[in-house]
Amino acid sequence: MNPRPENSRIQRPAVRDSGFMLMELLVSLLIISALLIFAVEEYKRHIATAKITRARADIDELVKAVRLYNIREGRNFTIDTFSPQQLGPFVGNYLEKEPPRDPWGNYYRHAPDLGLVYSNGPDGVPQTTTVATSSDDIVLSYMPAAFFITRAEHVDCNMNNQIDYGDYIEVRFSRPAQLNNPIVVDFETTSPEKALGSAIIKPGDNAFSARIEFSSPIAPTLVTGETRLLAREYIESIVDMSPKPQSLQRQEGVIIEKRKK
Repeated sequence: MNPRPENSRIQRPAVRDSGFMLMELLVSLLIISALLIFAVEEYKRHIATAKITRARADIDELVKAVRLYNIREGRNFTIDTFSPQQLGPFVGNYLEKEPPRDPWGNYYRHAPDLGLVYSNGPDGVPQTTTVATSSDDIVLSYMPAAFFITRAEHVDCNMNNQIDYGDYIEVRFSRPAQLNNPIVVDFETTSPEKALGSAIIKPGDNAFSARIEFSSPIAPTLVTGETRLLAREYIESIVDMSPKPQSLQRQEGVIIEKRKK
């Protein structure tokens, strides 16, 4: 008998071993690919989260600067874009350095009538509203939740150092306001009472203010530095611009000061 060649007996297992090795290699590659895809997606999520975190930190600094400006200057900050060209002396006085662009390369924005500082977000498209549920904008409000009078100043229009017809009181609010045909009795005074005479109420220079203009026939009797101004109870003609408008709150009242020149 002719025995089978020895090499024929060792070739068949080698074919099976190479098949197993190929399958193991394919499985390993699939596992590695899945892990790489997961790692890449996780890295993208981490980068996106880091950008949003940085934008929120930037906006928080800008909000602090705007609040400080509004307090010190006695008027609202109205610039709509935080670019060096528009900010001018705001940088240095209220910001230590020029504000950066947001993580997507755009300047931060400001909505003065809404009291919002925001970034247009990853898509670079402004979608900021008071209710921005479908927006990718990153938004921070610097307004208090309550709606009340924050300041009242007598403006001496004819500069005669008297309080008479033609002068007005500028009233500033904590939130942007809607004036629905208000009348003078919507405001009250103390020290003395009924110190507004027959004034009329008009919109101010922006949504955060209104004017109480003195008109005939009844002259005003207020005393700057003493007379307090407050809203009457259950006022309906002046509400804020929130999705569920709230009425102007009746608080202790603010002292009517003379506007500084």
